[in-house]
Amino acid sequence: MRLSLLLTVGFVLAMASLACKSVAQTANTGGATPKSSSPISKLHFPEPWLDPPDLIEAMEVRKVPNSPAGEFLFAALPDGDNDFAHEVDKTMYRPRYGDHMFAVNFSAGLQVRVVTREEWDSGSRIATKPKLVFHKGNDEASGQIEYRQKRYSKVGKYWSHALLSPSGRWLAVFSYNGEKPPPDFFHFISGADPREGDVFWQIYDTATGQKVFEWEAKNVKGPTHLNGPGIWLEDKYFLFPDDEPAQNFNVATLPPFTPEINPVTVQLPPRRDATSKPLPAGARHEVWGSVVGLTKEQAANLTVPKETELSEVRLSRQIFPQELLLAISEETENRRVSRPRPRDGYSEYQGTRDGDSEYQLRVISQYYYALSLDSPTQVRIVSKEEWERGQTVWNHRSTTPEEPVEETVKSNLPPYRRFPKTATTWGSPPVLHANDWIAIFSYSQQDRSHMAGTMFVDVYNARLGEKLLSTELPFTVAPDELFKQALWIDGGYILMPLNSSLDSFAFWRLP
Repeated sequence: MRLSLLLTVGFVLAMASLACKSVAQTANTGGATPKSSSPISKLHFPEPWLDPPDLIEAMEVRKVPNSPAGEFLFAALPDGDNDFAHEVDKTMYRPRYGDHMFAVNFSAGLQVRVVTREEWDSGSRIATKPKLVFHKGNDEASGQIEYRQKRYSKVGKYWSHALLSPSGRWLAVFSYNGEKPPPDFFHFISGADPREGDVFWQIYDTATGQKVFEWEAKNVKGPTHLNGPGIWLEDKYFLFPDDEPAQNFNVATLPPFTPEINPVTVQLPPRRDATSKPLPAGARHEVWGSVVGLTKEQAANLTVPKETELSEVRLSRQIFPQELLLAISEETENRRVSRPRPRDGYSEYQGTRDGDSEYQLRVISQYYYALSLDSPTQVRIVSKEEWERGQTVWNHRSTTPEEPVEETVKSNLPPYRRFPKTATTWGSPPVLHANDWIAIFSYSQQDRSHMAGTMFVDVYNARLGEKLLSTELPFTVAPDELFKQALWIDGGYILMPLNSSLDSFAFWRLP
Protein backbone atom coordinates (compact mmCIF):
# COMPACT_ATOMS: atom_id res chain seq x y z
CA MET A 1 0.00 0.00 0.00
CA ARG A 2 2.76 2.44 0.95
CA LEU A 3 4.70 1.52 -2.22
CA SER A 4 1.59 2.13 -4.37
CA LEU A 5 1.08 5.52 -2.74
CA LEU A 6 4.74 6.40 -3.26
CA LEU A 7 4.54 5.53 -6.94
CA THR A 8 1.36 7.55 -7.37
CA VAL A 9 2.87 10.61 -5.73
CA GLY A 10 6.00 10.13 -7.82
CA PHE A 11 3.97 10.03 -11.02
CA VAL A 12 2.11 13.23 -10.10
CA LEU A 13 5.33 15.05 -9.28
CA ALA A 14 6.95 13.82 -12.48
CA MET A 15 4.04 15.09 -14.56
CA ALA A 16 4.27 18.43 -12.77
CA SER A 17 7.97 18.56 -13.55
CA LEU A 18 7.32 17.82 -17.23
CA ALA A 19 4.61 20.46 -17.28
CA CYS A 20 7.06 23.03 -15.94
CA LYS A 21 9.50 21.92 -18.62
CA SER A 22 6.82 22.34 -21.30
CA VAL A 23 6.21 25.91 -20.16
CA ALA A 24 9.94 26.59 -20.42
CA GLN A 25 9.93 25.45 -24.02
CA THR A 26 8.30 28.67 -25.16
CA ALA A 27 10.58 30.90 -23.11
CA ASN A 28 13.42 32.69 -24.88
CA THR A 29 16.56 34.34 -23.57
CA GLY A 30 14.57 36.68 -21.38
CA GLY A 31 15.92 38.67 -18.47
CA ALA A 32 18.96 40.83 -19.10
CA THR A 33 19.75 41.86 -22.67
CA PRO A 34 22.12 39.33 -24.30
CA LYS A 35 25.68 40.54 -24.77
CA SER A 36 27.75 39.86 -27.89
CA SER A 37 31.36 40.62 -28.76
CA SER A 38 30.28 41.71 -32.24
CA PRO A 39 26.98 42.66 -33.87
CA ILE A 40 24.65 39.76 -34.54
CA SER A 41 21.51 39.52 -36.63
CA LYS A 42 18.16 38.18 -35.51
CA LEU A 43 16.44 35.66 -37.74
CA HIS A 44 12.71 35.18 -37.10
CA PHE A 45 10.66 32.57 -38.91
CA PRO A 46 7.11 33.94 -39.19
CA GLU A 47 5.42 30.62 -38.40
CA PRO A 48 6.37 27.96 -35.85
CA TRP A 49 7.85 24.80 -37.27
CA LEU A 50 5.22 22.70 -35.51
CA ASP A 51 1.71 23.38 -34.27
CA PRO A 52 1.71 23.37 -31.32
CA PRO A 53 5.39 24.44 -30.94
CA ASP A 54 7.76 21.72 -29.76
CA LEU A 55 11.48 20.97 -29.53
CA ILE A 56 13.39 20.65 -32.81
CA GLU A 57 16.13 18.01 -32.98
CA ALA A 58 17.82 19.11 -36.22
CA MET A 59 17.58 21.39 -39.25
CA GLU A 60 18.09 20.74 -42.94
CA VAL A 61 19.28 23.42 -45.37
CA ARG A 62 19.05 23.24 -49.14
CA LYS A 63 20.14 25.31 -52.11
CA VAL A 64 18.08 25.68 -55.30
CA PRO A 65 19.96 25.82 -58.63
CA ASN A 66 20.13 29.33 -60.09
CA SER A 67 18.78 30.86 -56.87
CA PRO A 68 20.28 34.10 -55.51
CA ALA A 69 23.78 33.55 -54.08
CA GLY A 70 22.76 34.29 -50.50
CA GLU A 71 19.44 32.42 -50.44
CA PHE A 72 18.97 29.12 -48.60
CA LEU A 73 15.95 26.94 -47.86
CA PHE A 74 15.29 25.83 -44.27
CA ALA A 75 13.22 22.99 -42.86
CA ALA A 76 12.96 21.59 -39.34
CA LEU A 77 13.47 17.92 -38.49
CA PRO A 78 11.71 17.41 -35.14
CA ASP A 79 12.96 13.82 -34.76
CA GLY A 80 16.45 14.25 -36.24
CA ASP A 81 17.83 13.36 -39.66
CA ASN A 82 18.90 9.69 -39.23
CA ASP A 83 21.89 10.58 -41.45
CA PHE A 84 19.37 10.89 -44.32
CA ALA A 85 19.55 7.12 -44.70
CA HIS A 86 16.38 7.11 -46.84
CA GLU A 87 18.46 8.59 -49.68
CA VAL A 88 20.29 5.25 -49.88
CA ASP A 89 17.84 2.70 -48.55
CA LYS A 90 14.26 3.31 -49.63
CA THR A 91 13.03 0.99 -46.88
CA MET A 92 14.28 3.42 -44.23
CA TYR A 93 11.82 5.96 -42.91
CA ARG A 94 11.92 9.47 -44.33
CA PRO A 95 12.64 12.21 -41.78
CA ARG A 96 9.58 14.01 -40.47
CA TYR A 97 9.58 17.64 -41.52
CA GLY A 98 7.95 20.56 -39.79
CA ASP A 99 4.69 22.07 -41.02
CA HIS A 100 6.38 25.01 -42.79
CA MET A 101 9.48 25.59 -44.90
CA PHE A 102 11.18 28.91 -45.54
CA ALA A 103 13.69 30.64 -47.79
CA VAL A 104 16.12 33.08 -46.16
CA ASN A 105 18.16 35.57 -48.19
CA PHE A 106 21.27 36.44 -46.19
CA SER A 107 22.46 38.96 -48.79
CA ALA A 108 19.29 41.04 -48.46
CA GLY A 109 19.05 41.60 -44.73
CA LEU A 110 17.69 38.17 -43.74
CA GLN A 111 14.53 38.39 -45.82
CA VAL A 112 12.29 35.40 -45.12
CA ARG A 113 9.54 33.92 -47.26
CA VAL A 114 7.46 30.76 -47.14
CA VAL A 115 8.29 28.15 -49.79
CA THR A 116 6.20 25.35 -51.21
CA ARG A 117 7.03 21.68 -50.94
CA GLU A 118 7.70 21.67 -54.69
CA GLU A 119 10.35 24.38 -54.33
CA TRP A 120 11.87 22.55 -51.36
CA ASP A 121 12.04 19.32 -53.36
CA SER A 122 13.87 21.13 -56.19
CA GLY A 123 16.75 22.04 -53.89
CA SER A 124 19.83 20.02 -52.96
CA ARG A 125 20.97 19.43 -49.40
CA ILE A 126 24.14 21.26 -48.40
CA ALA A 127 26.62 20.57 -45.61
CA THR A 128 25.49 22.39 -42.46
CA LYS A 129 25.45 19.66 -39.81
CA PRO A 130 28.03 20.17 -37.06
CA LYS A 131 30.19 17.46 -35.59
CA LEU A 132 29.91 17.18 -31.81
CA VAL A 133 33.15 17.60 -29.86
CA PHE A 134 33.15 16.82 -26.13
CA HIS A 135 35.30 17.96 -23.24
CA LYS A 136 38.03 15.88 -21.60
CA GLY A 137 36.82 15.97 -18.03
CA ASN A 138 35.55 13.70 -15.28
CA ASP A 139 32.28 15.61 -14.93
CA GLU A 140 30.38 18.50 -16.53
CA ALA A 141 32.26 21.07 -14.46
CA SER A 142 35.82 20.01 -15.29
CA GLY A 143 38.18 19.48 -18.20
CA GLN A 144 38.85 21.21 -21.49
CA ILE A 145 38.02 20.59 -25.11
CA GLU A 146 41.03 19.41 -27.11
CA TYR A 147 41.03 19.75 -30.88
CA ARG A 148 43.85 19.95 -33.40
CA GLN A 149 46.62 20.48 -30.86
CA LYS A 150 44.75 23.28 -29.10
CA ARG A 151 42.77 23.47 -25.88
CA TYR A 152 39.59 25.40 -25.22
CA SER A 153 38.12 26.31 -21.84
CA LYS A 154 34.52 26.99 -20.90
CA VAL A 155 33.11 30.30 -19.67
CA GLY A 156 30.13 28.92 -17.76
CA LYS A 157 30.23 26.58 -14.81
CA TYR A 158 29.15 23.53 -16.79
CA TRP A 159 30.07 22.05 -20.13
CA SER A 160 27.60 21.06 -22.78
CA HIS A 161 29.42 20.33 -26.05
CA ALA A 162 31.11 22.07 -28.95
CA LEU A 163 29.87 22.20 -32.54
CA LEU A 164 32.56 21.83 -35.20
CA SER A 165 31.81 23.23 -38.64
CA PRO A 166 31.68 20.70 -41.53
CA SER A 167 35.01 21.96 -42.88
CA GLY A 168 36.62 21.85 -39.43
CA ARG A 169 37.48 25.56 -39.59
CA TRP A 170 35.27 26.84 -36.74
CA LEU A 171 34.46 25.50 -33.29
CA ALA A 172 31.42 26.84 -31.40
CA VAL A 173 31.58 26.10 -27.65
CA PHE A 174 28.46 26.12 -25.44
CA SER A 175 28.49 26.28 -21.64
CA TYR A 176 26.07 27.43 -18.94
CA ASN A 177 25.54 28.42 -15.31
CA GLY A 178 22.71 27.53 -12.97
CA GLU A 179 21.76 25.61 -9.85
CA LYS A 180 21.17 21.95 -10.59
CA PRO A 181 18.44 20.20 -8.56
CA PRO A 182 19.87 17.53 -6.25
CA PRO A 183 19.55 13.95 -7.53
CA ASP A 184 16.35 12.30 -6.35
CA PHE A 185 13.96 9.47 -7.12
CA PHE A 186 12.69 11.27 -10.20
CA HIS A 187 16.06 12.17 -11.67
CA PHE A 188 15.60 9.73 -14.55
CA ILE A 189 12.30 11.43 -15.51
CA SER A 190 12.75 15.13 -14.79
CA GLY A 191 16.49 15.36 -15.33
CA ALA A 192 18.90 17.39 -13.25
CA ASP A 193 19.34 20.43 -15.51
CA PRO A 194 18.97 23.92 -14.04
CA ARG A 195 15.53 25.47 -14.44
CA GLU A 196 17.15 28.88 -14.89
CA GLY A 197 20.67 30.05 -15.62
CA ASP A 198 23.07 31.81 -17.96
CA VAL A 199 24.18 30.58 -21.38
CA PHE A 200 27.47 31.27 -23.19
CA TRP A 201 28.66 30.75 -26.76
CA GLN A 202 32.22 31.21 -28.01
CA ILE A 203 33.42 30.60 -31.56
CA TYR A 204 37.10 29.81 -32.22
CA ASP A 205 39.22 29.71 -35.34
CA THR A 206 40.68 26.19 -35.17
CA ALA A 207 43.67 27.14 -37.35
CA THR A 208 44.86 29.79 -34.90
CA GLY A 209 43.01 28.91 -31.71
CA GLN A 210 41.85 32.53 -31.47
CA LYS A 211 38.36 33.43 -30.27
CA VAL A 212 36.43 35.29 -32.97
CA PHE A 213 33.00 35.62 -31.30
CA GLU A 214 31.37 35.40 -27.89
CA TRP A 215 27.79 35.81 -26.70
CA GLU A 216 25.98 35.43 -23.40
CA ALA A 217 22.46 35.71 -22.02
CA LYS A 218 21.45 35.92 -18.35
CA ASN A 219 18.57 34.37 -16.46
CA VAL A 220 17.48 32.03 -19.24
CA LYS A 221 14.74 29.50 -18.56
CA GLY A 222 15.96 25.99 -19.32
CA PRO A 223 19.49 27.03 -20.38
CA THR A 224 20.53 23.54 -21.50
CA HIS A 225 17.74 23.53 -24.10
CA LEU A 226 19.42 26.32 -26.09
CA ASN A 227 22.55 24.38 -27.12
CA GLY A 228 21.11 23.48 -30.52
CA PRO A 229 20.29 22.93 -33.23
CA GLY A 230 23.34 24.86 -34.45
CA ILE A 231 23.69 25.53 -38.17
CA TRP A 232 26.88 26.33 -40.11
CA LEU A 233 26.43 28.04 -43.47
CA GLU A 234 29.36 27.87 -45.89
CA ASP A 235 31.86 28.92 -43.17
CA LYS A 236 30.25 32.40 -43.32
CA TYR A 237 27.51 32.19 -40.69
CA PHE A 238 26.71 30.35 -37.50
CA LEU A 239 23.07 30.16 -36.42
CA PHE A 240 22.10 29.26 -32.87
CA PRO A 241 18.58 29.29 -31.38
CA ASP A 242 17.17 32.07 -29.25
CA ASP A 243 14.26 29.98 -27.99
CA GLU A 244 13.52 26.31 -27.47
CA PRO A 245 11.13 25.84 -30.44
CA ALA A 246 13.91 27.32 -32.68
CA GLN A 247 11.58 29.85 -34.26
CA ASN A 248 14.12 32.58 -33.55
CA PHE A 249 17.84 32.36 -34.25
CA ASN A 250 20.89 34.49 -33.60
CA VAL A 251 23.11 34.81 -36.66
CA ALA A 252 26.83 35.35 -36.10
CA THR A 253 28.79 36.50 -39.15
CA LEU A 254 32.22 34.88 -39.21
CA PRO A 255 35.34 36.84 -40.15
CA PRO A 256 36.99 36.32 -43.55
CA PHE A 257 39.90 33.89 -43.57
CA THR A 258 42.45 32.32 -45.85
CA PRO A 259 41.68 28.62 -46.31
CA GLU A 260 44.36 26.27 -45.02
CA ILE A 261 46.33 24.21 -47.48
CA ASN A 262 44.96 20.67 -47.29
CA PRO A 263 46.79 18.45 -47.94
CA VAL A 264 50.22 19.81 -47.15
CA THR A 265 53.36 18.32 -48.69
CA VAL A 266 55.65 16.71 -46.11
CA GLN A 267 59.32 16.40 -47.06
CA LEU A 268 61.40 14.06 -44.92
CA PRO A 269 65.07 14.83 -44.18
CA PRO A 270 67.35 12.90 -46.58
CA ARG A 271 68.53 9.40 -45.79
CA ARG A 272 71.54 9.59 -48.12
CA ASP A 273 74.45 11.98 -48.44
CA ALA A 274 75.59 13.87 -51.55
CA THR A 275 77.30 10.71 -52.88
CA SER A 276 74.10 8.63 -52.41
CA LYS A 277 75.68 6.75 -49.52
CA PRO A 278 73.13 5.82 -46.81
CA LEU A 279 73.33 7.92 -43.68
CA PRO A 280 73.49 6.20 -40.29
CA ALA A 281 70.05 4.83 -39.40
CA GLY A 282 68.24 4.69 -36.08
CA ALA A 283 68.30 0.90 -36.24
CA ARG A 284 69.96 -1.66 -38.49
CA HIS A 285 68.91 -5.27 -39.10
CA GLU A 286 70.99 -7.83 -41.05
CA VAL A 287 69.40 -10.68 -43.00
CA TRP A 288 71.72 -13.46 -44.21
CA GLY A 289 70.73 -16.02 -46.81
CA SER A 290 72.95 -18.86 -47.98
CA VAL A 291 73.17 -19.27 -51.75
CA VAL A 292 74.81 -22.71 -51.54
CA GLY A 293 72.70 -25.31 -53.29
CA LEU A 294 70.30 -22.80 -54.81
CA THR A 295 69.37 -22.66 -58.46
CA LYS A 296 70.21 -19.51 -60.43
CA GLU A 297 66.57 -18.44 -60.19
CA GLN A 298 66.45 -18.97 -56.43
CA ALA A 299 69.72 -17.11 -55.95
CA ALA A 300 68.48 -14.26 -58.16
CA ASN A 301 65.36 -13.90 -55.99
CA LEU A 302 67.59 -13.08 -53.03
CA THR A 303 68.92 -10.05 -54.86
CA VAL A 304 65.51 -8.51 -55.64
CA PRO A 305 65.42 -5.20 -53.72
CA LYS A 306 62.94 -4.91 -50.88
CA GLU A 307 60.47 -2.06 -51.28
CA THR A 308 60.87 0.92 -49.01
CA GLU A 309 57.86 1.11 -46.70
CA LEU A 310 56.25 3.09 -43.94
CA SER A 311 56.42 0.29 -41.41
CA GLU A 312 54.90 1.84 -38.28
CA VAL A 313 53.38 5.02 -36.87
CA ARG A 314 53.40 6.24 -33.27
CA LEU A 315 52.58 9.39 -31.30
CA SER A 316 54.92 11.28 -29.03
CA ARG A 317 54.16 11.03 -25.33
CA GLN A 318 53.74 14.73 -24.77
CA ILE A 319 50.24 15.92 -25.68
CA PHE A 320 50.91 19.56 -26.55
CA PRO A 321 52.60 20.01 -28.90
CA GLN A 322 52.22 16.45 -30.16
CA GLU A 323 54.23 14.85 -32.93
CA LEU A 324 53.54 11.96 -35.25
CA LEU A 325 56.44 9.49 -35.27
CA LEU A 326 57.15 7.64 -38.52
CA ALA A 327 59.35 4.58 -39.08
CA ILE A 328 60.65 4.14 -42.64
CA SER A 329 62.20 0.75 -43.52
CA GLU A 330 64.68 0.88 -46.37
CA GLU A 331 67.04 -1.72 -47.78
CA THR A 332 70.46 -0.06 -47.69
CA GLU A 333 72.65 -3.06 -48.62
CA ASN A 334 72.11 -6.10 -50.84
CA ARG A 335 75.35 -7.87 -51.76
CA ARG A 336 77.11 -11.24 -51.99
CA VAL A 337 79.42 -12.04 -49.05
CA SER A 338 81.87 -14.90 -48.44
CA ARG A 339 82.13 -16.06 -44.85
CA PRO A 340 84.37 -18.78 -43.36
CA ARG A 341 82.76 -21.83 -41.87
CA PRO A 342 83.11 -22.31 -38.09
CA ARG A 343 85.65 -25.00 -37.23
CA ASP A 344 83.16 -27.24 -35.45
CA GLY A 345 81.02 -27.39 -38.56
CA TYR A 346 77.86 -26.44 -36.68
CA SER A 347 76.39 -23.05 -37.26
CA GLU A 348 73.23 -21.20 -38.25
CA TYR A 349 74.99 -20.56 -41.59
CA GLN A 350 74.78 -23.29 -44.17
CA GLY A 351 77.37 -24.25 -46.78
CA THR A 352 80.19 -26.64 -47.42
CA ARG A 353 81.80 -28.23 -44.39
CA ASP A 354 85.22 -26.85 -45.25
CA GLY A 355 86.20 -23.47 -46.66
CA ASP A 356 84.20 -20.34 -47.24
CA SER A 357 80.44 -20.19 -47.85
CA GLU A 358 78.54 -17.74 -50.02
CA TYR A 359 75.73 -15.64 -48.59
CA GLN A 360 73.45 -12.86 -49.76
CA LEU A 361 73.50 -10.05 -47.19
CA ARG A 362 70.57 -7.68 -46.89
CA VAL A 363 70.68 -4.73 -44.50
CA ILE A 364 67.30 -3.23 -43.57
CA SER A 365 67.71 0.19 -42.01
CA GLN A 366 65.05 1.88 -39.90
CA TYR A 367 64.88 5.67 -40.03
CA TYR A 368 62.73 7.51 -37.52
CA TYR A 369 61.10 10.90 -38.02
CA ALA A 370 58.88 13.24 -36.01
CA LEU A 371 56.22 15.26 -37.82
CA SER A 372 54.69 18.20 -35.94
CA LEU A 373 50.89 17.89 -35.96
CA ASP A 374 50.61 21.63 -35.36
CA SER A 375 52.92 22.45 -38.31
CA PRO A 376 53.17 19.32 -40.49
CA THR A 377 55.85 20.75 -42.78
CA GLN A 378 58.23 20.68 -39.80
CA VAL A 379 59.87 17.24 -39.74
CA ARG A 380 62.98 16.14 -37.89
CA ILE A 381 65.03 12.97 -37.47
CA VAL A 382 64.66 11.24 -34.10
CA SER A 383 66.68 8.54 -32.36
CA LYS A 384 65.57 4.98 -31.70
CA GLU A 385 65.31 5.85 -28.00
CA GLU A 386 62.85 8.68 -28.71
CA TRP A 387 60.93 6.43 -31.07
CA GLU A 388 60.60 3.73 -28.42
CA ARG A 389 59.19 6.25 -25.96
CA GLY A 390 56.32 6.93 -28.37
CA GLN A 391 52.86 5.47 -27.88
CA THR A 392 50.96 3.33 -30.33
CA VAL A 393 48.20 4.93 -32.38
CA TRP A 394 45.42 3.15 -34.21
CA ASN A 395 45.83 3.23 -37.99
CA HIS A 396 45.11 1.15 -41.06
CA ARG A 397 45.88 1.05 -44.76
CA SER A 398 43.69 1.30 -47.82
CA THR A 399 41.76 -1.80 -48.80
CA THR A 400 40.25 -3.53 -51.82
CA PRO A 401 36.48 -4.08 -51.51
CA GLU A 402 35.17 -7.65 -51.44
CA GLU A 403 32.72 -6.93 -54.25
CA PRO A 404 33.91 -6.03 -57.78
CA VAL A 405 34.48 -2.31 -58.30
CA GLU A 406 32.34 -0.95 -61.12
CA GLU A 407 30.84 2.55 -61.16
CA THR A 408 30.99 3.17 -57.41
CA VAL A 409 32.47 1.81 -54.18
CA LYS A 410 30.52 1.32 -50.97
CA SER A 411 31.23 2.76 -47.55
CA ASN A 412 31.59 0.35 -44.64
CA LEU A 413 29.46 2.61 -42.40
CA PRO A 414 25.66 2.82 -42.37
CA PRO A 415 23.73 3.83 -44.37
CA TYR A 416 26.38 2.32 -46.71
CA ARG A 417 26.44 5.04 -49.34
CA ARG A 418 28.15 4.53 -52.68
CA PHE A 419 30.79 6.89 -54.06
CA PRO A 420 32.08 7.49 -57.60
CA LYS A 421 35.59 8.05 -58.90
CA THR A 422 36.77 11.31 -60.49
CA ALA A 423 39.37 10.08 -62.99
CA THR A 424 39.01 7.44 -65.69
CA THR A 425 40.64 4.52 -63.82
CA TRP A 426 40.03 3.19 -60.34
CA GLY A 427 43.01 2.96 -58.05
CA SER A 428 43.98 -0.45 -56.73
CA PRO A 429 43.15 -0.34 -53.91
CA PRO A 430 40.34 2.12 -54.69
CA VAL A 431 39.31 3.22 -51.20
CA LEU A 432 40.59 4.13 -47.75
CA HIS A 433 38.07 3.97 -44.91
CA ALA A 434 38.83 6.70 -42.39
CA ASN A 435 36.29 6.51 -39.54
CA ASP A 436 33.47 8.88 -40.56
CA TRP A 437 35.34 9.72 -43.77
CA ILE A 438 36.09 7.79 -46.93
CA ALA A 439 38.87 8.54 -49.44
CA ILE A 440 38.38 7.49 -53.07
CA PHE A 441 41.44 6.84 -55.28
CA SER A 442 41.48 7.15 -59.07
CA TYR A 443 43.87 8.29 -61.81
CA SER A 444 44.20 9.23 -65.47
CA GLN A 445 47.34 8.15 -67.32
CA GLN A 446 49.17 10.11 -69.99
CA ASP A 447 50.70 7.06 -71.65
CA ARG A 448 50.49 3.29 -71.51
CA SER A 449 53.42 3.00 -69.15
CA HIS A 450 51.19 4.08 -66.23
CA MET A 451 54.19 6.08 -65.01
CA ALA A 452 52.91 9.57 -65.76
CA GLY A 453 49.55 11.21 -65.26
CA THR A 454 47.23 12.66 -62.65
CA MET A 455 45.80 10.94 -59.58
CA PHE A 456 42.82 12.06 -57.52
CA VAL A 457 41.99 11.64 -53.85
CA ASP A 458 38.36 12.56 -53.08
CA VAL A 459 37.30 12.68 -49.43
CA TYR A 460 33.62 12.33 -48.48
CA ASN A 461 31.62 12.24 -45.29
CA ALA A 462 30.86 8.51 -45.33
CA ARG A 463 27.56 8.82 -43.43
CA LEU A 464 26.10 11.93 -45.07
CA GLY A 465 27.63 11.62 -48.54
CA GLU A 466 28.93 15.21 -48.64
CA LYS A 467 32.27 15.83 -50.36
CA LEU A 468 34.82 17.52 -48.13
CA LEU A 469 37.59 18.01 -50.70
CA SER A 470 39.12 16.76 -53.94
CA THR A 471 42.89 16.64 -54.40
CA GLU A 472 44.62 16.40 -57.78
CA LEU A 473 48.26 15.27 -57.77
CA PRO A 474 50.75 14.37 -60.52
CA PHE A 475 52.44 10.97 -60.47
CA THR A 476 55.63 9.66 -62.09
CA VAL A 477 55.47 6.13 -60.66
CA ALA A 478 52.69 3.57 -60.74
CA PRO A 479 49.90 5.26 -58.71
CA ASP A 480 48.69 1.98 -57.25
CA GLU A 481 52.05 1.66 -55.47
CA LEU A 482 51.29 4.94 -53.73
CA PHE A 483 47.62 4.20 -53.00
CA LYS A 484 48.45 0.90 -51.31
CA GLN A 485 50.67 2.68 -48.79
CA ALA A 486 48.09 5.36 -47.96
CA LEU A 487 47.42 5.34 -44.24
CA TRP A 488 44.53 6.52 -42.07
CA ILE A 489 45.76 7.64 -38.64
CA ASP A 490 43.44 8.03 -35.67
CA GLY A 491 42.86 11.68 -34.86
CA GLY A 492 41.77 12.65 -38.37
CA TYR A 493 44.84 12.25 -40.61
CA ILE A 494 45.61 10.65 -43.97
CA LEU A 495 49.22 10.12 -45.06
CA MET A 496 50.08 9.01 -48.61
CA PRO A 497 53.53 8.80 -50.25
CA LEU A 498 54.16 10.84 -53.39
CA ASN A 499 57.09 8.75 -54.66
CA SER A 500 58.49 5.23 -54.33
CA SER A 501 61.42 6.34 -52.17
CA LEU A 502 58.99 7.56 -49.49
CA ASP A 503 60.77 10.82 -48.82
CA SER A 504 57.77 12.96 -49.76
CA PHE A 505 54.15 12.60 -48.56
CA ALA A 506 50.76 14.26 -48.89
CA PHE A 507 49.24 14.84 -45.44
CA TRP A 508 45.52 15.55 -44.99
CA ARG A 509 43.91 16.86 -41.81
CA LEU A 510 40.22 15.98 -41.60
CA PRO A 511 37.58 17.39 -39.22
